[in-house]
Amino acid sequence: MTEQKNQAGPLEPGKSRVRFVAGIALLVTGFVFCRAFSVAGSEAASGSILAQKSVSSARSTRTAATHEAGVHLNHHSSRAGGLDLQHGQTQTHTEIPPSVILQPHPPIRQFPLVHQHSSLPQQAGSLPRSSMHPPVQSHALVQPNGQIHTQPDFPESHQARPQPPAKPVEQEKGRSIALVDESGKPVMPGAVVSQAGKFYFLGPMHLWSLEWTQQAAGDNRSGSARHAFLKACHPPAAIDKIPVQEFNNMISVPPRKSLVILSKAGDLFEYFTESGAWHQYRANLWLTGSPDPDYVDLAFNGRDIILIDPERNDIWVCPPASRYLTPYFREVMPWAVRRGDYYVGDGIAIAYDGFTYLLRKNGAISKFAGNSKANVRQLKMPFHAPGRARMRPSRLVTAPGSPLYIVERENNRVLSIDKKTGQTHQFVFSKTSDLRGLAPIKNGFAVVNGDRLVTRQIETADPPGAEIHPRSFDQRLDGIGIPVPGGQLPAHLGVFPGARRLYRYGIHAGVDFFNGGGNKVVMGTPAIAADSGKIIRIDRNFSDMDAATFNRVMSQCAREHHTSDHNEDLFRGCQVWIDHGNRMVTRYAHLDRINAKLKKDAFVNRKDIVGYIGVSGTGQNLPGKAKYPHLHFEIWLDGHYVGYGLTPGETLGVYENIFGTPRK
Repeated sequence: MTEQKNQAGPLEPGKSRVRFVAGIALLVTGFVFCRAFSVAGSEAASGSILAQKSVSSARSTRTAATHEAGVHLNHHSSRAGGLDLQHGQTQTHTEIPPSVILQPHPPIRQFPLVHQHSSLPQQAGSLPRSSMHPPVQSHALVQPNGQIHTQPDFPESHQARPQPPAKPVEQEKGRSIALVDESGKPVMPGAVVSQAGKFYFLGPMHLWSLEWTQQAAGDNRSGSARHAFLKACHPPAAIDKIPVQEFNNMISVPPRKSLVILSKAGDLFEYFTESGAWHQYRANLWLTGSPDPDYVDLAFNGRDIILIDPERNDIWVCPPASRYLTPYFREVMPWAVRRGDYYVGDGIAIAYDGFTYLLRKNGAISKFAGNSKANVRQLKMPFHAPGRARMRPSRLVTAPGSPLYIVERENNRVLSIDKKTGQTHQFVFSKTSDLRGLAPIKNGFAVVNGDRLVTRQIETADPPGAEIHPRSFDQRLDGIGIPVPGGQLPAHLGVFPGARRLYRYGIHAGVDFFNGGGNKVVMGTPAIAADSGKIIRIDRNFSDMDAATFNRVMSQCAREHHTSDHNEDLFRGCQVWIDHGNRMVTRYAHLDRINAKLKKDAFVNRKDIVGYIGVSGTGQNLPGKAKYPHLHFEIWLDGHYVGYGLTPGETLGVYENIFGTPRK
């Protein structure tokens, strides 16, 4: 102990010097470290810019690995030029993103009024367009087999990044999943069916299947790095030499392992789900007398396709590749129906499960047994919709063992009807909803709601007294008037947008205002501006087709099974177009002559006379054939006619919102 004290003694006075030197060294070291850290940070910031230049080369390697792992969503985003899901940065490329080409035109939604040259307004309930993604959260989806899968919408790396603030979305009942394509862009399909445990979605000229990305290799966590996306199964431009025109609706045909799709031109196409092949089921043919059949919906009766045709007041049985169809009823035209005759002229949708169910415009349902005029008979199908609101039906769907489902797009409501008792339940959705196609699932249904697929179970039905929330429509359409003085909206679907025009193998893009049904239309009746705007086309020196030209154009349409844009313009005859701003244009066609006081680029007010109704472009102006004068009136929004991508029932609902309920 003494030796230790003696050794320590001489060092005592030096303790303060050691602490001082250590403190100085610590300060110097800290200064150098901070300086080095600052420089390193600057270099890292500069390096990130350089690193971005190497992303394209590294991305190709990542893409191959991702594809191998089954994560299809990410590897398309780098090529598409949209939002990169790995980095959350917007890439700029000269090529057009595939999602711009593949995404169907959105149904008519509510937009705020904007100036003509302003940017496209944001849809209600969506994220800012710089993001292009719905809020990231986990969703539970009931698959057609009744199983529930809970998956994140996007990989966890994407969820960890902060997202731009989104507009508040009203909470919906049920469970939902975001519908995005392979590049991650939202998709708003019009119809959905299920087959062999998989969902398929239909757009105006597109088809998708719902897929789930595979779990990353070595990651055993439940639900990790998996999300749903819509894989493109789109048709070619022509199928068995028949051009693909705008789709209307589709059904599942399990025995053939296929989907059959009805176009608005009346053609039937078939997609085989296992092989991915497209074939023609039946091309629409000009085989009957006037009026041409107008197939507005289809169903599968276990062996053949059945088609509802309000124009010829019949339901048709259509075997595969058949030229001629078998009618349900003896042929009685709608205007000749008498007591005891069957009437389906007000039908908008059809379904089958051993009986044939017909949905009428007013919401009533008729039930038919048998499938030919020899044995068909009509049965009662009583039910009562909850509440006091007028029914606004748009679709009818059922399946064996499931209820009848009526989708009311304009009421934002789905009705479930017990097919034996008629007991009815309602499922109410928010006013910002956009209900489209529906597929029955175990103990409930899945319905397309804008860019989401929402599932509801029967036990979650809303009470009978629950308030419904009518759908708000595009504000640009508010205030538009009937373009015929004192006119009314027509009553039958054959003169609405989306109806077939079989004589030219085309699709109608407007509403025809004929004499009758509350309208007084003769040769020379004024056509008036539906709203104020600027004249962008006026056919002042119009020269109509002569007989030779008309016959040549008709022959070309028949040969091509299609109406080209040029020929369709000829068929519209003498026209006036008005630009109302906000990407809305109205067209007035078949005019006999133009208002002599008007010029191109002039401004007109609502109800100003733009021309006088005639028959130009119809072929009726030929000697001895001047009859059936009418105004063909079109409304265009964002480059599509109003009704594009909608079923006839949905189109009727939109036009009722604009002009009121048609007279019967």
